Amino acid sequence: MKRYLLSGLTIVLSTLAMVSAASAGQTHLNDLAADHNGDGVVTIGELINYNRDQRGN
Repeated sequence: MKRYLLSGLTIVLSTLAMVSAASAGQTHLNDLAADHNGDGVVTIGELINYNRDQRGN
């Protein structure tokens, strides 16, 4: 009985972790919040860094 309870709990927790990661929104190239150097142009590198910062990595 304990084995089934622990297995079920593990599945629920892993599902919740995947759902929270999948629901994280990505910023696009037209969002000036990702413009780190303030030149008005969002580059791919700035976008990657901004999205990483938003996810907390």
